[in-house]
Amino acid sequence: LGIPVLFAEECPHGHMAIGTTVFPTSLSQASTWNAELMHRMGEAIALEARSQGANIGYGPVLDIAREPRWSRMEETFGEDPVLTTHLGVAFMKGMQGKSQNDGKHLYSTLKHFAAYGIPEAGHNGARANVGMRQLFSDYLPPFKKAVEEGVATIMTSYNTIDGVPCTSNKYLLTDVLRDQWGFKGFVYSDLTSIEGIVGARVAKDNKEAAVLALKAGLDMDLGGNAYGKNLQKALEEGAITMDDLNRAVANVLRLKFRMGLFENPYVSPEQAKQVVRSKAHKELAREVAREGIVLLKNEGVLPLKKNIGSIAVIGPNADSRKALVGNYEGTASRYITVLEGIEDYVGDDVKVYYSEA
Repeated sequence: LGIPVLFAEECPHGHMAIGTTVFPTSLSQASTWNAELMHRMGEAIALEARSQGANIGYGPVLDIAREPRWSRMEETFGEDPVLTTHLGVAFMKGMQGKSQNDGKHLYSTLKHFAAYGIPEAGHNGARANVGMRQLFSDYLPPFKKAVEEGVATIMTSYNTIDGVPCTSNKYLLTDVLRDQWGFKGFVYSDLTSIEGIVGARVAKDNKEAAVLALKAGLDMDLGGNAYGKNLQKALEEGAITMDDLNRAVANVLRLKFRMGLFENPYVSPEQAKQVVRSKAHKELAREVAREGIVLLKNEGVLPLKKNIGSIAVIGPNADSRKALVGNYEGTASRYITVLEGIEDYVGDDVKVYYSEA
């Protein structure tokens, strides 16, 4: 039918693609306390991703992280809902701009709806033990503010709340998100989170899970094995209606029209070469990194003196390239580790000792 595809890319701290600009992870972004800087960062990330063909950028992550054993802490702005709201909404608005059909901006995806950052025992996707008052006072405000500011897409989380999987939670996805907050975009699952409804013992199979998710207000299946393989059969059996399908399809099509993809679905590789990992974007990444530095104590050690004699650099991350960039990173062309940077700065006259532990 000539309907264009919405291409979505990971963009929590840079477009996750080879050779793009890698920005500090969200915990470091939070340490800047600078909403204007987050807005500019969002614009730069959107420009790089959009110029390479993306229409949606996954990010920012608005989970309030209060379980330190959780493996995804670094993806968040931390434990404070006020700071997360200010910085996350600024990031989102930078990504989306005032218009998404200008070839420079894209649709932001808020992650993860909801209460994902407090999994039981720190296990990713485990149930969130939270009451309604705390849910609405601590964990939902960043999402609510982003909806008020026009965010286009939202991703559900793997966890359950009070035994109900968030991916099939009609109260959250329809009653709160759409009816109370007035959300006009579309909602989709996290990868295989519809299948997770079966794992939570709420549905007997993927077909029943797909029905529960669709009727709850979930518009798109990130993965396709649940909706793609089961909704036609569910329709034939009367488990869902054409109205259910039309609602979901309309929510997605509306954004494709708004972006102008029917008229111009293509991008220019030559333009991408000009903006991806540009000098300006690399300098912006340095600015975010500088403002995100937290120095706990300095007793005259910094800045390093080149006549210091010897320096001990200790820790498993000091000479790790992977530790520098975090997850969902775009693989920059060259990394300089902390150890390498110190060695280069002090020169040959200073003895640098290194130990992983």
